Amino acid sequence: MEYKDYYKILGIERDASQEEIKKRYRRLARECHPDTCKNDPTAEKRFKEVGEAYEVLKDPEKRKRYDALGSNWQEGQSFRPPPGYENVFGEEIFGRQGRSGRGRTFHFDFGQGSARPGGGGFSDFFESLFGDLDMGAQGPGRGQAARGGDLETEVEITLEEAQAGTNREIQLQGAGTAKRLSVRIPSGAYDGMRIRLAGQGNPGAGGSGDLYLKIRLSSNGKYKLEGNDIIEDLPVSPWDAALGITKEIQTPDGTYNLKIPPGISSGQRLRLKGRGLAHKGDLFVQIRIVLPKDLSSEEKRLFAELKRVSSFNP
Repeated sequence: MEYKDYYKILGIERDASQEEIKKRYRRLARECHPDTCKNDPTAEKRFKEVGEAYEVLKDPEKRKRYDALGSNWQEGQSFRPPPGYENVFGEEIFGRQGRSGRGRTFHFDFGQGSARPGGGGFSDFFESLFGDLDMGAQGPGRGQAARGGDLETEVEITLEEAQAGTNREIQLQGAGTAKRLSVRIPSGAYDGMRIRLAGQGNPGAGGSGDLYLKIRLSSNGKYKLEGNDIIEDLPVSPWDAALGITKEIQTPDGTYNLKIPPGISSGQRLRLKGRGLAHKGDLFVQIRIVLPKDLSSEEKRLFAELKRVSSFNP
């Protein structure tokens, strides 16, 4: 198997503090999340590596065990444990067969502060070092009692709530489970996102399972999403489109005074940079020129006069 340099993967020094590790992980996990890097074929692999490195370095016991290997190993180097290493911690930890997941469901573990590929997915190197420590999260073994089953529930939020972040009260009722949880939905939540709450699933002899919240964005017709960009339609009268105007509009971030230039056409978009979902994308205001349904006699006369004097030919 290949050696994994977890410090190199996170881009930190071996003496980095826990706070430094957490900050670096959060930054990298968001930068290479497959759902926000859909055009990057390497994003999934990097996301898994970052999650695995953080899973080790955030945990004092795992980090101590990993550091005991020493600092002379190189990333990708063929790895075998040094002679006698299996006795360093008083138990045999090598020689186990790795359990690698195949799913491509990703989620941020906001309950524990880490991101893990759904269904496991850690490398054989990780499993050879820490399989005995991770058994409670993977299933029973070596006489260990089975933990409780996982639960999943959907939470519907508006785009405005996804932009700012929001709180939700979750009521759970099921086999052996009856509880109310207050959950923080983070800024930048997207449709289909899964949030893991560790230990909040069904209870079991080997510990409780996990609860997964699946985010659904409600559609109120006011906003649409294109990736991280927010699209908002703005109805404009023909004379305002022709002459230009400043209009106060509502955005997920609040009100904004938008300057509409003269001569704008229906379907054109005005860009507000950095006002997209979680401020990663942009907000585009799409102009929709609306004509009055019923014209007064004076309005008809003025439109007829405009038609007579105008040289415009669309």
